[in-house]
Amino acid sequence: MTIQTSDSLGKFAPAFLEFQRDVKDPQKNSTNPHFRNKYASLEDSIEAIRPVANRHGLTISQWRTGHGLTTLILHESGEYIMGEASMVLDKQTPQGLGSATTYERRYSLLGATGTSGDVDDDGEGAMEAHRGPVEATKPKEAPSVQQSTKGESRGLLDGFSKRIGDAMNLEELKQAWVQIANSPLTHEQKEMLAAVKDMKKEQLGA
Repeated sequence: MTIQTSDSLGKFAPAFLEFQRDVKDPQKNSTNPHFRNKYASLEDSIEAIRPVANRHGLTISQWRTGHGLTTLILHESGEYIMGEASMVLDKQTPQGLGSATTYERRYSLLGATGTSGDVDDDGEGAMEAHRGPVEATKPKEAPSVQQSTKGESRGLLDGFSKRIGDAMNLEELKQAWVQIANSPLTHEQKEMLAAVKDMKKEQLGA
């Protein structure tokens, strides 16, 4: 994913941190009929995230660019973070494009805001066409016993967000990031914390 930011994030960073402290994971009210698992739909995700973002002066916009998707988080000051992700189409049809767009919008929204829609395999159908026959039919492994539960993961995310915000110098920021890199957080959560870290680094004048 390609990420761009405004020249300054001095107002964006504290607003985004407060948003992170307040936002809750969306309810998983949808069921994937193929894999029988629960997940948070795009509508559920927007409903959970947008009002909290707005309360902190943040708006979120998403739009398709060719076979990519751009997600913009804009602060009322004009400062922003913007990222573009590519989309993999299962079928080269309007329906295939619409399905891939919805799928990528949801994952980009959850990833950019550090929220979770797990357990979620509803994009599996879009990926099977790009797998080998053995891999596509291989049974899914059970989650590792070492994997954090949702509550533990959320607690870690909040704790690391606070530690980054409280860092007084680059050495403290570096120490926080070493712990984050070795933590059991998801890739999407670590990407979100990396963006917060870069904001804090800029605040510290690095």
